[in-house]
Amino acid sequence: MLLETLNQTLPGVPVIGGSAAGVIATSALGCTGLEVGMVAFFDPAVTPKVHATYELLESDYEAGRQLGMSARGTHAPASAVLLFYDSVRAFQPRQLHLAGSVLDGFRSGWQREALVIGGGLLTDLNLSDGWMLLDGSVRRHAAAALVFPPGVSISTEVLHACRPVSAYMTITRIEGAEVFELDGDPALDVIEERIGQPLVDSAGHPTRILTLGEKLDDPWEVGSPEDYVNRLILTGNRSVGSVTLFEPDFSEGTMVQLMQNDSQIMLDSARDGALAAMQATAEGTDPFLRLYIDCAGRASMMSGTETEEAKVVTETLSDGVPFLGFYSGVEIAPVRGISRPLDWTGVLATLRVQRS
Repeated sequence: MLLETLNQTLPGVPVIGGSAAGVIATSALGCTGLEVGMVAFFDPAVTPKVHATYELLESDYEAGRQLGMSARGTHAPASAVLLFYDSVRAFQPRQLHLAGSVLDGFRSGWQREALVIGGGLLTDLNLSDGWMLLDGSVRRHAAAALVFPPGVSISTEVLHACRPVSAYMTITRIEGAEVFELDGDPALDVIEERIGQPLVDSAGHPTRILTLGEKLDDPWEVGSPEDYVNRLILTGNRSVGSVTLFEPDFSEGTMVQLMQNDSQIMLDSARDGALAAMQATAEGTDPFLRLYIDCAGRASMMSGTETEEAKVVTETLSDGVPFLGFYSGVEIAPVRGISRPLDWTGVLATLRVQRS
């Protein structure tokens, strides 16, 4: 009905979109499943071209590569890219499409450095499903790259929330995203011994939210939340003692720590990130849009905070730049100059256009 109404109201205008666990606007936010958020591009100088693939079910990497190849021939090497994809491969057993594989495939097809931001699309906070609106219909197992004209640039602030709650552990056996051993023992046993309680229920679903975090700098130097890349623990398998993460980018020998959401860090980072976004400037450009791609786990009903961190972001932003946010499964943004998948973060992106 929504798509039909949009097509009737805006005949001939491409409509690109997808599911979200919730929508964030300057005046309100919600996670009921009944929210709708939209951005309309009118000026050709800021309107992206859309490239799509429907092959995620076959291969996340290959679908990403096809997307990159499709975009490469018609865009400048340094073009800014928004990358969105259907997060859910299957609900039972729970399997996700992997942002890292899609992103690696896109880079392979693009064959150049690209500033990519984006997110994984979900229908709800339970990771039940995901879909996209592409080519006039609802699509599953799809991904889309929105590639902007050369005059558009994107700057980002990554808002963090996690702090370490354990000593270092070394991954001693891992296959893809499934961690079998930490320090030579079953990973699930090690984690439950560290936290002093069961991590997963009889179905293998976590009873609390924890991530494994890798510190990007010297592990023995004092760090901050910005120094970690975190991977959310998605499921546990008691029969083999493993835990499965959101992404498969850790390897044997990686040193990790248990990371836990810290409400104060999250709220402080929301305020500081919004202030930094307003203060950042780029000579000869004007901001025309802000996007907030916010991990669904940061919503108060998941994180347990009394204050919505997304509300802190919207109330801090006061410069009048058009704004839209949504709750995602995975966030994609540059960290240390390299675009990568992120967990438990908020990515506040400011899109700017070169003055004519």
